Amino acid sequence: MSLAQIGGDGVFVREIEHALHEKAVHSLKDLPTAQPPGLRLMVVGPREDVRDVLLTNDETLTAEANLRIGTCSLRRTAQIRAHYPHVQILPIRGNVDTRLRKLTEHEYDGIILAAAGLHRLDMPERLSGHITYLPIETMMPAPGQGALALEIRDEGEMVELLAPLNDIITQATTTAERMFMRRLGAGCYLPVAAYGEVTGDTFTLSGLVISLDGQHQIRVRQSISQVAQPTIEQAVQLGIALAEQALAQGAAEIIKPARQTPGFRHGDRRAVPFVGLGHRGSTS
Repeated sequence: MSLAQIGGDGVFVREIEHALHEKAVHSLKDLPTAQPPGLRLMVVGPREDVRDVLLTNDETLTAEANLRIGTCSLRRTAQIRAHYPHVQILPIRGNVDTRLRKLTEHEYDGIILAAAGLHRLDMPERLSGHITYLPIETMMPAPGQGALALEIRDEGEMVELLAPLNDIITQATTTAERMFMRRLGAGCYLPVAAYGEVTGDTFTLSGLVISLDGQHQIRVRQSISQVAQPTIEQAVQLGIALAEQALAQGAAEIIKPARQTPGFRHGDRRAVPFVGLGHRGSTS
């Protein structure tokens, strides 16, 4: 059964939230863009590698390759199809070890995973010769990819205690990415990608909306200068502005068919902006 059929993005997170007593650690890219009453997010850093990787047995992925690639991500599926139209996309589930086992047993010719997860498991050296890092230009990451978030009780003492862990740059860049997704009315289940970075005193946000077949895509990019340490407000504004640019170019027409995929759910929690330490989420 696919992730879409069991409830889409946030399905596993909700179970953790229901059991939350003090704090929980999540991969930020997997979190819906608002928290239940009484909880808040704190983004901790530094951010890991945001790229996706292709793991293969011995095969080489070329434009003409007819390989079986495992992924359940529509974002990855759409971008792979754009560059490699002849591949066969197959669903895959399970933890990293399970997916690697399925690869070595030749259920797939290749699988796509987040580099961050492999790095945190100290796996790249073990996978040497079988791992290819996909450039951001080829595979733009999901909003929040590579970042960790603490979901904590919204209590003053807890917030103050954990405040030193908060990474200002990571919080700002991921907030802009997630705000881009929110303004588009999308969730992490849809083929929407974004990547924010601060270089010197320039804060840049890139976004992508792409059709499921990879044939139609809108790429947008905006920057704010003289902001070495951007605020949450600046990040929110940048995310909204970039989404408005994408919508003006027809992003809504690309997103609409993806909403009609079997099992897709668009709950109100995806339609609320992410806000970090010191800011409260809104349910409006």
